[in-house]
Amino acid sequence: MRRAFKALITLIVVVVLGAAAFIGWYVFGAKVPPKPKLGAATHETGGPATPDGTWHVVPGEHTYVGYRIKELFGDAIVKRDAVGHTPAVHGTLTIAGTRVTAADVTADLSSLASDREARDAYVRDNSLETTKFPTARFALTKPIALPPRAEKNTELPLRATGRLLLHGVTRTVTLTLDARWNGPTIELVGSDPIKLADYRIKPPHTVIASVDDHGSLEFDLTFAPGAR
Repeated sequence: MRRAFKALITLIVVVVLGAAAFIGWYVFGAKVPPKPKLGAATHETGGPATPDGTWHVVPGEHTYVGYRIKELFGDAIVKRDAVGHTPAVHGTLTIAGTRVTAADVTADLSSLASDREARDAYVRDNSLETTKFPTARFALTKPIALPPRAEKNTELPLRATGRLLLHGVTRTVTLTLDARWNGPTIELVGSDPIKLADYRIKPPHTVIASVDDHGSLEFDLTFAPGAR
């Protein structure tokens, strides 16, 4: 009887330690990517003489749309950023003189990926429901004013008002972003708060973790001349 009791206690200890090790690995075992920001100016050569015209999103290492949200562990005692990005982005923007007159960007949310495959599957199947709502889209509804004289390699803080489609819900939002015309490319980066309830998104909740009811939409986009 005592042997059986000791075996049971040992089993419980092993299970608890294993669960603690797993949670520790899940919480602290990966590096969370930083928030998007413009990199150092590269002083590229070539490209159009002015930024006027239509530009299209080009794929690359730093082209993505994604989310950042707090995961909560142990009744919110431990918090960790969960970050997911999709590089499957396409769209255009149009500049005429001192205004951005149009911008339309679409992202494939079924390609969202983070540092945890289990999280990605849960987000796709239960939160964003990407089978039903595979895309997110932002379309500018109000021109963005630019400085009267465009200069290369100059960072510009801007605000873009438009319609954001997410999880089948469309709302008017104003995104805060930083932009830079490098010559052959235009870079846009930004991170803006978002409430899940505004888009009828159920906050993920599992036996391992739950999440805040709000997070942020983030993006890092590079545009090249021409429409596609």
